[in-house]
Amino acid sequence: MIYVQYDEAVREMAKGLTRFMGEEDAKHFAEIFAGNSLDGIYSHGMNRYPRYISDMESGLCDPKVTKAEKVGGFGALEVYDAHFGVGPLIAEQMTARAIELAKAHGIACVALRNNSHWLRAGRYGLTMADAGLMGICFTNTCMNLTAWGTLEPSTGNNPITFAIPREKGSLVMDMAVSQYAYGKLEIMAQEGKMLDTPCGYDADGNPTCDPQKICESGRMMPMAMWKGSALSIMLDLCASMLSAGRTSRMIGLMSDGEKGMSQVFIAIHPAAVVDMKAVEAQMEETIAFLHSLPPIEGGCGVHAPGEGLDRTRAKNRENGIPVTEETWCKILELGRLNGQKYECKSRQKTVGVIDRKEKTVYSNIVYPALSEEPDRNAIF
Repeated sequence: MIYVQYDEAVREMAKGLTRFMGEEDAKHFAEIFAGNSLDGIYSHGMNRYPRYISDMESGLCDPKVTKAEKVGGFGALEVYDAHFGVGPLIAEQMTARAIELAKAHGIACVALRNNSHWLRAGRYGLTMADAGLMGICFTNTCMNLTAWGTLEPSTGNNPITFAIPREKGSLVMDMAVSQYAYGKLEIMAQEGKMLDTPCGYDADGNPTCDPQKICESGRMMPMAMWKGSALSIMLDLCASMLSAGRTSRMIGLMSDGEKGMSQVFIAIHPAAVVDMKAVEAQMEETIAFLHSLPPIEGGCGVHAPGEGLDRTRAKNRENGIPVTEETWCKILELGRLNGQKYECKSRQKTVGVIDRKEKTVYSNIVYPALSEEPDRNAIF
C-alpha cells in the first residue's frame, strides 16, 4: 500500500480522462474518484479508475454524454435517460434535480435509466443531506450475486444509501446487499488477503474465503441470506419500474460488461413539515445513548453510520490516500498519452518520499522520467 496526496491523485487521473472529455469534466471526474477514496470509500474510488477508462475505451460508457435527457415527469416525479453516458457526472445532475424538486414540493423522486456505474452511492445521499434533505438512492447492477436458492449469478448486489442531515455532520449509510462490495473484494485480492468467512463461491460452486476466486466467478453471496436476496430483487425491480430501464437480468453477467443501470434518487425535505431543532435534539440523544453502550471485548463501541467521515477525510488529507501499488501504477500509465509504461517494483527497503511535516509517505513507484533519488520536497 502506498499513500498519495489528494491533489496529486486528481492531477494524474485527469491526465488520462482528458483523452475522452474536456478538461473541466475530466478534472471534476477525477475529483470524484479521489474524493471517494479521500472519504475512506476505497472500494469505489481510485481503484475503479482503470476499469472506467477501459469501459470508455470499449464503448460500454460514452464519455461524450455527461448530461441525461428528461423523458417523462408528473409533479415531483421525473424520469431521465442517461444514454450510457458518464455515470457519476450524470448521477450528480440527478441529485441536483431531486434537491430542487424536493425543496419545491417537500419530496421528490428522480429515476434514471441506461446509466453507467455511478461509483459510490453515498456521495449522492450525502449531497442531499448536506443540503438539509434526507436522501435515499439506489441502483441495480449486473448479475454478480447468487439469489437465495441457486448457485448461479442471478441478481445484483444493488447498492443503496440512506443519508440524513445533521448539524454536527450528516449521517450516511451506504451498502451493497452482498456481504462485501465487489470493489472491496478487488482491493483485498490485490493485497493478497483472505476473508474471515465465506462470502461467495468459486467457479466450481464451492463456498470460499478467497476474494480473487469470488471476483473471477462473479458469484457473491447475499448478505443475511434470503433477506439480502429478497432486498436485492426488490431494489432491482423498483429501479427498473420507475425508470422503465433495464433489470439486472437484462444488464447481464459481469463478464458481459456492466452497462445501462437503472437508478433512483429520492430527496425528502423534513424541515418543511417538522421542527428540526426538536428533531435534531432527539437524534443527538439517540446517538449519545449509542455512544454510552459498553463495547464488546476488543471493539470500539457503537457509532451512527458516517460519524467518522470527517476524521477519515482529515487523516487522508494529511497523510495521503492509501492506494494499492498496482492501482497507482495503472493510473500513472493511463495518464501517459504516448503509452509509455511505468515500471512498478517491490523493493526490500521501501523508498520513502518525505513531506514537509517530516512524515514518511511511502512509495514503491519507479518513475522512469525521474532520477533514482527521490525528490525530498515532493508530496504524493
